[in-house]
Amino acid sequence: MNLTRLFTAVPLTIASICISLPALAQPGMLTARNATSRINIRTAPSTQAIAHSYGVVGDHVTILNQTVGDDGSQWYQVQFDASRMQGWVHSAFVQVAPSSVSPTSETTLAAPSLLRPAIFAPEEIDYFLEVAMGAEWGGASSAVRRWEDEIRVQYFGSPTPADLATLQTVIAEVNDLIGSTTRLRLVNTNPNMEIYFTPESSFRRYEPNYVPTNMGFFWTWWNQDNVLNRARILIATQGITQQERNHLIREELTQSLGLMQDSYRYADSIFYQGWTEVTQYSTLDKTLLQMLYHPRIRAGMARSEVESILQRLQRSDRT
Repeated sequence: MNLTRLFTAVPLTIASICISLPALAQPGMLTARNATSRINIRTAPSTQAIAHSYGVVGDHVTILNQTVGDDGSQWYQVQFDASRMQGWVHSAFVQVAPSSVSPTSETTLAAPSLLRPAIFAPEEIDYFLEVAMGAEWGGASSAVRRWEDEIRVQYFGSPTPADLATLQTVIAEVNDLIGSTTRLRLVNTNPNMEIYFTPESSFRRYEPNYVPTNMGFFWTWWNQDNVLNRARILIATQGITQQERNHLIREELTQSLGLMQDSYRYADSIFYQGWTEVTQYSTLDKTLLQMLYHPRIRAGMARSEVESILQRLQRSDRT
C-alpha cells in the first residue's frame, strides 16, 4: 500500500439539463461491441462526470432511474447486483430486460449462461481475476497462488494492543470465510508467516525486497507448483494512525494469502489501490477469499481455467 494519499476533487453538481423519469428497478446487463471492454461508471449522467469505477460486459445491474443528459443521450442510473455499487452508465452500454420481467425473476438477455443466479456473477469473477492473478511486486507470472497447509502466524516488534486485536479479528474472519484445511493460527515459534511491527525506516532490515515508501508491505514465497509456503509482512509503527495500521494489517495479511494485486475499481475494497482507511472486508472481498480457497480452485491454474471453473460453480458450493 503506497503512502501517497490520492485526493479527487468531486464537484457537488454537474451542469446539465436532465429530464428525470420514474424509478424503474428493472434488471439489465452491461454490454459493448468488444467483449473485453471496461465500461465507465460515472457520478452523474454526463461524459464530463468523474468515472469513479468501471464495469465489464456481462455484469448484472438493476436500473434504478433514467434521464436524458445535456448531450441528448439517454443514461441509466444502475446498481450492481454483486457489489451494490451505484452510478450512471450511457444507455449504449446497458441491455435492458423486457419490462414484463420482474427484477427478481430469472432473465434471458444476450448471454443466458451468465444470467442464471446459481453461478458467480461476472462482476465477481472479473474482480477475482484482476486481484488474484499474479502479484503486486516481483513481476510474478499470472497464475493462482494459494496456501495448502496450515499458516502459522508470529508477530515481532512493537504492536499496540489495538494492532493485536485487529490481527486476531482478521485471522478469525479469514478462517471463517475460507472454511478449509488451510487455517491460520498465532504461534510463538516456527512461523511460516512473520509480521513485523516496526518503523518504516527499518523495513529493509527485515525484508531486502521492500519497495519504498510503503507503510505496509508483504513478500511471499512459493514452490514450483505455485503453492505459497512463506510470507513476511511489514507494518509501520510511526507516521500513521491506528486506523491506518488496522487497515494495513488486514490488507497485507489478506494479500499474503494469494490475493496479491491492487485495483482502483472499488473504493470500499481492502484491495483498493489508492490510500484508504477501510478496516472491514466488503462483500466482494469476502467472495474473493471464498473463490480463492474453493476446493475446485488449485494453485498454478491459469486465467482461462479459473474463469471457466468459476462460471460453472454453484453458489451453494462456495463454502
